[in-house]
Amino acid sequence: MKNKINATVTALFLVLIFGFGIAFWILPDVTFSPEENRTLQTFPTLSAEDWLDGKVSSRLTSYYSDQFPLRDLWLSLHAVSELAMGRGESNGVLVGENHQLAVRRFDAYLSLTQRLEDTDVYSPAHVQSGLDAVVSLQKSLAKQGIPLCVLLAPRTIDVTVGDFAYPADLTDRLDQAIQKTFADANVNSVELLAAFREMHENGSYVYYRTDHHWTTLGAYTAYAAVMEAWGMEQDTLPADFFKIRTIPSFYGTTYSRSGMLFIPPDTLEIWEAIDGSDARFTVTNEKNKTVIESGFISEKYLSEKDKYGAFLDGTHSLLFITDREAAARGESRPRLLLARDSFANSMVPFLARHFDICMVNLSGGMTNLSRLAEDYGCDRVLIVCNRENLVTADCLRNVK
Repeated sequence: MKNKINATVTALFLVLIFGFGIAFWILPDVTFSPEENRTLQTFPTLSAEDWLDGKVSSRLTSYYSDQFPLRDLWLSLHAVSELAMGRGESNGVLVGENHQLAVRRFDAYLSLTQRLEDTDVYSPAHVQSGLDAVVSLQKSLAKQGIPLCVLLAPRTIDVTVGDFAYPADLTDRLDQAIQKTFADANVNSVELLAAFREMHENGSYVYYRTDHHWTTLGAYTAYAAVMEAWGMEQDTLPADFFKIRTIPSFYGTTYSRSGMLFIPPDTLEIWEAIDGSDARFTVTNEKNKTVIESGFISEKYLSEKDKYGAFLDGTHSLLFITDREAAARGESRPRLLLARDSFANSMVPFLARHFDICMVNLSGGMTNLSRLAEDYGCDRVLIVCNRENLVTADCLRNVK
């Protein structure tokens, strides 16, 4: 009897091994994973140089990992096993109360040539160099008579830290470094961490559970704080100026990374003017090509898993947002240079009520903001950048 059991187990093991091996060659390569929201490694084309510099092994490993049969199932099982062992995370993503997800591990920027991979600590020197560059930028813009406002948006782990068995020390030190540097240099900085934490703890939906962005309520809160920082709070549009369109089944980038396919989706909220005035606004790119003819939302994204790209059609290097009706009347509206990452996209529908906007993508290398403000005749400059990019990228250190 024992021999029969052993033989059966061995046979099943061989069937699995050979079955998966054959499946690698029979099944066509998958180029994109909607669950992970990323491009997958297909079979690499290998050159002689690849064999010499040792890249063959790493590329083939990536290929077999990405093309493994039933990959999504195995990713989900891996996440379940990680949680079952009490680790509280999977693939560097924490899971907390009410299925809140937050990225814990990242690749920290150390220098032009160095990164500290898969860590939860950042380089204080790199962060400080980015903050110092912003201070220098303010001085340059002041000589041009252009005011600067800076909003370094908290990360999800910063805002929702109370949902996890994870210390807040690193978050608080990062926040203190930002506040001290900007306070000492009198930089007009919007600080929202304490307010967002309080709102989240009180049950307000200010950050998504499955994505790294703030919700539209979070974006509205940031907009109101920026208007106050500019002394324009009397012009801030009240929340009841808008009606809310809800889009269900939103799975964000944090969900895609985690492998926790059992986490329920978010709801994307689009705040639209009750009077229909969104239709007055047009979004164009640097080639004067219309990106969105009417309003701020690219509807095609709303049927996809990751729906945040609906705001301003995702990431573009350079965009212009204008009020067609004001232009037709010959009105001269103040112009804002918005240097940003994707966090700013959901703020623009609010800011556009007050400014014509020139948006530049900091990650795209457009960091000479003094020159851009002059070239585009901007009256103000606003930087909106998530703190994740402060620690994992080099964009702020290059502003000037």
